[in-house]
Amino acid sequence: MPESAVIIEACAECQQDLEHCHGTAILHPDGIADCSDDPDCRLTAELHLFVVACHETDCGCYSADDGPEMDAEHAAAS
Repeated sequence: MPESAVIIEACAECQQDLEHCHGTAILHPDGIADCSDDPDCRLTAELHLFVVACHETDCGCYSADDGPEMDAEHAAAS
């Protein structure tokens, strides 16, 4: 029988009062990151719970020339 899910009241960063965002950072080729959850969020990609390269979304700014650099940045941010 599967175990019941554990309910956590707050994430580790919340419990330690660390600056972070529960949203997803969308990382663009120019290095700028937008938050999927909060348009006013100004935190870096590293301070988000998840990071995706913009070519994985429909943002439209990604070009074929950006692929390897974005993949390396995405791997470093994870």
